[in-house]
Amino acid sequence: MSTLTDEEKAEVENKNLYIKQKAKLLHTYKSYAQDLEYADNDVDKGFVMEKREKLALQIKTLGAKIRAIETIETIETKA
Repeated sequence: MSTLTDEEKAEVENKNLYIKQKAKLLHTYKSYAQDLEYADNDVDKGFVMEKREKLALQIKTLGAKIRAIETIETIETKA
């Protein structure tokens, strides 16, 4: 039987927070699609694309963190 480390316990407790953060970031990411559509020039499009790229990285990071937590939970449940 494996026991969770303090760090793993903290991550499991923060899972719902990470899910909410990811949803909020995803909503913001999608909202930039409209800004991109109405951008007047390539410079404006570039700024919007930069914002979206930063958000995409944050979303992917949170997604990976959530999947890792789910793996920890699965292993702990089986133990």
